Amino acid sequence: MDEQKLRELFSEEATFHHILRCVLNLTPSEIEVYLALHQHPNVGVDELAEVIGKDRSGIYRSLQSLMEKGLVEREYRILKHGGYKYLYVPIPIENLKEKLRIELESWFQKLNEVVEEFEFGSQQKTSEF
Repeated sequence: MDEQKLRELFSEEATFHHILRCVLNLTPSEIEVYLALHQHPNVGVDELAEVIGKDRSGIYRSLQSLMEKGLVEREYRILKHGGYKYLYVPIPIENLKEKLRIELESWFQKLNEVVEEFEFGSQQKTSEF
């Protein structure tokens, strides 16, 4: 996490979007696609691109990233007239919140360990500040 994202997270104006960007490292496009999928579940790339108003390739990249992060699942559907299509489904918001809670608890634990292990005069370099 970079310093700018950390400042956003702890600003008075922090929003759920800020938390998603900072904690799960989502891009604004990924957030937009994830939330659009909640309003339009079980759609393909073409339909989602039309709903959002962005090009297919950008939507596809966001979907790939969201799948890698475990936030979207892809389902295989056979079409009536032959062929197949992939439909995309977001994980439920409650599952997303749980992922956020787990990640935040992990951060808190790491930060707490750093604080507890700190000793004045230890090998900390002043250039780290």
